[in-house]
Amino acid sequence: MNYKIVTDSGANLTDLPGVTFENVPITIMADKKEYRDDRFLDVTQMITDLSQLTTKSSTACPNIDQWMRAYAGADIVIVFTLTGALSGSYSAAVQARELYLEDHPEAKIFVLDSTSAGPRMELLIHKAVTLINEGVSFDGIKQALTLYLTKTKLIFSLESLTNLVNNGRVSRATAKVANLLKLRIVGTDTDGKLTPLGKARGQAKALSLILNEMEASGFTEGKVCIAHCLNEAGAKLLAEKIKAQHPKAQITLTKTRGICSYYAEQGGLMVGFECL
Repeated sequence: MNYKIVTDSGANLTDLPGVTFENVPITIMADKKEYRDDRFLDVTQMITDLSQLTTKSSTACPNIDQWMRAYAGADIVIVFTLTGALSGSYSAAVQARELYLEDHPEAKIFVLDSTSAGPRMELLIHKAVTLINEGVSFDGIKQALTLYLTKTKLIFSLESLTNLVNNGRVSRATAKVANLLKLRIVGTDTDGKLTPLGKARGQAKALSLILNEMEASGFTEGKVCIAHCLNEAGAKLLAEKIKAQHPKAQITLTKTRGICSYYAEQGGLMVGFECL
């Protein structure tokens, strides 16, 4: 059987060693300019451009045709999308599956709404790679990933809420208070939606709040993936804090790409972790 893993760019991945992989890019649009979230995107330049923007920006999910092209060439396709609560990517991927199967009834395609983004998606994807390499059946992979999704979570820390406000994800009043008081917002993904958990003045307090929330969610040792938006120092500090409390934790650090950088903004941290 020929396997392929397909994701939209909410996963922060442009390649995936050990398995056939394809990334379907989301597009960020600002001031008549489009930023295609693929391997060629200059994320730092995009962040700089957006920081100087005085008009609203928006995003566009991959269309059905893009998804259908990504499914081609494999007997079994495992698909991961950015949370359906923030993007139409999941809906487009599902519609593409139905159309693709009409012409390729022998294929098997599983589309999983991650109900999340970034590092939590990466945990799910790497779990899929492990299952494929272990020779698990298609139905077994579906069951295992659906279960694993319930045993992972995302917590984030944001220094700026500008793009979330522009997209109607956060109220303008909340953002104004946070900016005036120089507060970092710490939150999670509840049923695929961004939910604030608390506020912290300064990065040190925000990192402590993240760790406290991880532990409250059931984290003990397991895997942790920390994605940062131009905040490597903060990511490393958080990793050190986690290791000090949980020496057996398996931690990886990554950088946010286009769409996650758009929402996390400069200084933002996103933490995917197991809570088995």
